[in-house]
Amino acid sequence: MRVLIFLLLLSGCCSNKSPTASDTYLNEEDRDWAEIYRMEIKRAVDNDDEDAYHFFFKEYMRERIEQIKSK
Repeated sequence: MRVLIFLLLLSGCCSNKSPTASDTYLNEEDRDWAEIYRMEIKRAVDNDDEDAYHFFFKEYMRERIEQIKSK
């Protein structure tokens, strides 16, 4: 019985497709950095991480200024 469970565990997690370089391609135009920074600021507040809060708030403000300038 133990051997059967062991074999099921070994064979249960297999991938049929190997990753390629195109799987990790990121399109910069589709990324909303302001939203990412907002989420990170929320996580920093939730975790009482003052350094992360200051870092992401600064980046968020920089991104918002760029968005306003480009309009």
